[in-house]
Amino acid sequence: MKNKFTIFTAAVVLAASPLHAGLITAVPGPDDQGGMKMPMVTITGADDNMDPTSGTLSISFNPGTTPVLSTLEAWSPGSWFADTAGWRNDIGSPAGVGGTPPANAGNGDLFNNQYGFMFMAMPMMGMANLPTGKSLAIKLTAASSSLLESYNYVNAQNRWDQVFPSIGSQVLWNGSMWHNYFTLPSSVLAGTYSATFEIFIASTAFTGTTGFAQYDASALSATADTNFTSASVNYSWTVVPEPSTCALLALGVLALMARHRKPSSPSSRG
Repeated sequence: MKNKFTIFTAAVVLAASPLHAGLITAVPGPDDQGGMKMPMVTITGADDNMDPTSGTLSISFNPGTTPVLSTLEAWSPGSWFADTAGWRNDIGSPAGVGGTPPANAGNGDLFNNQYGFMFMAMPMMGMANLPTGKSLAIKLTAASSSLLESYNYVNAQNRWDQVFPSIGSQVLWNGSMWHNYFTLPSSVLAGTYSATFEIFIASTAFTGTTGFAQYDASALSATADTNFTSASVNYSWTVVPEPSTCALLALGVLALMARHRKPSSPSSRG
C-alpha cells in the first residue's frame, strides 16, 4: 500500500509541474487547449463558381465537446508574458500566480481560441470562389454575456486588438484560417457562455493590414451584398469552478456524507 501511495503521489506532482515555466513569447493556442474547432464556410448554388455574382453561404460545423475558457496558469503552468506583450495585461496571470513577477502581471482573464473561421473554395466541386472586389464579413449578432470579449491576435505585430466590442459590430475577413481569442473575467460564474455570428458577403474589398481580419471604419460600415444569402454559426464555452472552489465543494460533500453516516447515540435509540 505504501508503494502504491508513493507512486500515486509522484504522479500527481509530475502532473502539476510546470511544463513551460518562465517567460513565453506566444499565447497558448488550440493545440494547448484541446484542438481546433473550425466552421467551414463555402459559397454554394452560385451562378458562376469562378467569379460569382449570387449564391448561398453555407457552414459545415461539428464542434463536438464544448471548449473551456481557462487561465494562462491552466494552459501553460508557471508561465508569464513579457511586460511589453500586447496581451499581457488582459490574459497574463496576476503577480505571484505560478511565479509571475509583478512587472509581468496581468488581470488573469479566462481565454480560449479553439474556435476559428475558415473559407474553402473549390469551383470544380461546387464551392465558388469569393466574388471579385468583395470580401467575407463576420458580424456579432448575439452574446450571452456583455463581459465576453474577442481579440485579434498577431504575434509578429505584437497585436492584441479587441474586435466585436458590441452586438452588431463586424469585421471584414479575407477567408484565411482565423482563430480570434475569446475572454471572460476570471470572476465570472461557472456555467456555459455563447455567442452567435452572421457571415455574409460584403460589397467591400479586403484591404486590411492587421492579419486576417480588418476592423477599421471601412469594415465597420461595410454593407451586405443581398445577392448572396448569409449564414450563422453559434459558439459556446464552459467556465468551470476554480480548483479552490471545487475543493471546498468536495469538503462540504464529505462533511455531509460523514454526518449522515454517523451512528445515532444510545439515548436517541430509546
